[in-house]
Amino acid sequence: MHVVPLIGLWDTPGGDQSDRRRRRAATLCCVLRRFIYLDRTALDQYVTALEGGRTTESTTRLMRTGTGTGGFDAKLISASGEKSREEEESRTLADTDEARFDRLLRAAEDEPEALGWVEVVQPDTDLDGIGLGAMLAWECDLYIPEIVQALARSGEALGAIGMMQNLLPMARRLGLDTEGLPNDEEMGAVSGFISGMDARLLVVGEDDETDWRVAGQLDEGSLHGDVEGRARVVGKVSKTVPLGRWKPYLTFPGMNLLPREERRRMERQSPAPGKENEYLAGPALMLDILAIYR
Repeated sequence: MHVVPLIGLWDTPGGDQSDRRRRRAATLCCVLRRFIYLDRTALDQYVTALEGGRTTESTTRLMRTGTGTGGFDAKLISASGEKSREEEESRTLADTDEARFDRLLRAAEDEPEALGWVEVVQPDTDLDGIGLGAMLAWECDLYIPEIVQALARSGEALGAIGMMQNLLPMARRLGLDTEGLPNDEEMGAVSGFISGMDARLLVVGEDDETDWRVAGQLDEGSLHGDVEGRARVVGKVSKTVPLGRWKPYLTFPGMNLLPREERRRMERQSPAPGKENEYLAGPALMLDILAIYR
C-alpha cells in the first residue's frame, strides 16, 4: 500500500486570494487531463520500473486539531477552560492509469536527465540530436495521413464502405440512380482487402514554428476519441528520419502492406511529384506513443 500525504493546495500560507486562485487554476490545468490515447501496457511498464513495483491503492490521511471552551457556574464558583480535540480522516483510493501517468510526469519534472525526458519547448533545439530511447512530450498539431485513413482498419474507408453497403438496397428500392456505384460484390472485395491487410492507424504531429515532425502508430484498443487537432503527445523515440530523407507511411512497422525489398526500395527514393503526402519527411522522429491528451 502506498501512503501519500493530503496537501492543502488551497490554503497555502502567504499571498492574497487572487494568488491562490491562480495557483488553483495552474494545478487543475496540470492535473485535469482528457486522454485521447493511452497505452496502458507501456504506462504500467514505465511506472513499475520507476517505483520498483506496482501500486494497487493509496491512502491519504488528514489530521485536524482545534480547541473548544468549557465552563461551569456553581453559585460562588465560576471557572472556564479550554479543551483540545483531534480528528483524523483517512481515505483509501484505488490506483488508476491517470494517477500513474501523473506520477510519471512528476518524476520526469524532478529528474528529466535521469529519465531521458525532453519537454519540447523550442522544437528546432530540443528535437535536434535527440537519441534513440529518449522520452519526449510535445504540444503540436496532430493529423492522420489520408493514405492511412484509407487503408487502416480503424480508418474512414472501411466505415464508408460499410455505410454504402447498408444504404444501397434502400436506394434501389426507392428508385434512386445508383449507376456507377460499385456493386455489393466489389465493395465486399475491397472491404475484405482492407481488413486482411490489418494496417494500423498512424498519427503525425507538426507545428508551424518548425520543420520537425513526429509520427507513431496507434493501438485501436487504446484510442478514446478523435486524435486530430492540437494536443500533447508523449512517446519514446524509436527512429530518426534525417533532413532530406523520406519514409513512406506504407513502410511503417505493422502496416503489413508491402514486401521487405519493396519497402527498402521506397525508402531509398524521394517521392514522385504529387505523392509527398504519402511520406514522412525528415527531419522527423518516429515514436512509440504512450499518450495523447488535452
